[in-house]
Amino acid sequence: MNLKNRDFISLMNFNNEELQFIMRLSEDIKNGTDVSTVLKNKNIGLLFGVASTRTRISFQVGVQQMGGHGEYYNAHDLQLIHKESLIDTGRVMERYIDGLVVRMYDMNNYGAGRIALNLLAENTNIPVINALDDKDHPCQALGDIFTMKEKLGNDYKKKKVVVTWGYAERQKSPGVPHSLMTAGSTLGMNMVIAYPKGFDLDEEYVEFSKKQVQSSGGKLEFSNDIMEASEGADVIYVKSWKSLKKSSDEDMIMRNNVRDKWCVSQKHFERANPEAIFMNCLPIIRGQQATADVIDGKQSVIYDQAENRLHIQKAILAAIYGYK
Repeated sequence: MNLKNRDFISLMNFNNEELQFIMRLSEDIKNGTDVSTVLKNKNIGLLFGVASTRTRISFQVGVQQMGGHGEYYNAHDLQLIHKESLIDTGRVMERYIDGLVVRMYDMNNYGAGRIALNLLAENTNIPVINALDDKDHPCQALGDIFTMKEKLGNDYKKKKVVVTWGYAERQKSPGVPHSLMTAGSTLGMNMVIAYPKGFDLDEEYVEFSKKQVQSSGGKLEFSNDIMEASEGADVIYVKSWKSLKKSSDEDMIMRNNVRDKWCVSQKHFERANPEAIFMNCLPIIRGQQATADVIDGKQSVIYDQAENRLHIQKAILAAIYGYK
């Protein structure tokens, strides 16, 4: 499989075989496959306009473990803050570095982050990797599905995965549910997307995923009832996102009105299968998207998820920089 020099912005640009290759490579790397020289003498820039813990650290550590150097740039510390254009910034950066990991989004201006990533990709000759924009979080989603495969076994595609909206006081990107839905439908998984009315996902992603399951053999359903969706679940994955059709103020009114009903608790796991697991990409505030006993309970795999970000990031980098 040759993914060399590809941008990694949206999982809609990758087919089943390519996603499977990255996941197999991630498993191999976790099990000891040596990729310690893949990035030898390469410098990878991390351009972040939004705060990050897991994505930033896993990329920096991963690059170092692969023999390269990862350099973090806060967008507010660069001349971008003084209105230097993103194109000028990118064209200068490509003279210094060998790849760029970018996190940019603003949920008050949905789509602006994707425009920024596309501008960088179109105007530079180095790979651009999406570390979360307002539409996708491809690295997170593949790491999550890798975790599901680890926990559920090789027949993970047959298991019922519920990706549900949960209350949070912060208005977040829908990148995770978009990327999970995209990857899941491409891989042929069984997925239910649950959310309160008014928090529908981007129709572009919904239509793409509906078409994908027709050829992949997967299953995709939508629900406005979290309790109903939890019935027979093997995974309950909670993630908050901002309404794409409402203003920030309107969104806050809507989410506060449904706060109590959309907090994952033990009553949802009572509806799920006995061995069901709880997932969340973090950060999470106990009592908002989920109760503390769920987050800290035996069904929770959130820290395994976080660890697997390192392995999937290394697999993505290895694939892009020529490992076969």
